[in-house]
Amino acid sequence: MTPLSPPSRPRDRGGPSDPLPGTRVTIPLTDAPGDLAVVRVIAAPRRDMARAGRLGTPLLPFADSLLVDVSVDGRLVLPGAWVQREVLDRGTPLAPVRVGAVDLRPPAVIAGDGEQAQLHWGETVWPLDLGGVVAIPPTARASAHPLSRLRRLVLVAAGRRADIALTLWQDPGFELPWHDVRLLPHAARWFELAEVPVGMRYSDAEQAQGVGRARQRP
Repeated sequence: MTPLSPPSRPRDRGGPSDPLPGTRVTIPLTDAPGDLAVVRVIAAPRRDMARAGRLGTPLLPFADSLLVDVSVDGRLVLPGAWVQREVLDRGTPLAPVRVGAVDLRPPAVIAGDGEQAQLHWGETVWPLDLGGVVAIPPTARASAHPLSRLRRLVLVAAGRRADIALTLWQDPGFELPWHDVRLLPHAARWFELAEVPVGMRYSDAEQAQGVGRARQRP
């Protein structure tokens, strides 16, 4: 199934406060000197992902957010995450690094419920038709990370969960707030329910649905 997402209302093209793709900052992971992660801006939706002045419906929850990737010690640990702008505002600037087409790897989230449920992967839309049988975890819903949550998730992604001071996060039963279906337990199951072809890359999904960078120009 490859339905097109309907266009949304017109959006502005962003402003001078939107950091350019490739902008980087460091954020502290703990109080230890030099314990840092590098956050790189991939896109500002209103400026970089709007088409003909409109932002696609799946991107509306993230209109005021930033798409970033995050590295620790030169290793990419979060290939794509939506974050609040405070992450960039409170970080320490680094020299920018070019962003390529392969770096656009947005999270996937679930919108709607029951028969109206959809997997929104970036600008692509995949009906789920759960029929109310499958419960949707809150951590699969759209949400942009504030700095405090991003820092903890980066520690988990880097294999350093024990370094998180909050006891709740140490509980094996705690549902980590990834807000990205790709990172949830049994992630493949959600993509299977949405009939996303196995092994499909995001660029292939755009091409299949004719959205994003594959949208036909007038």
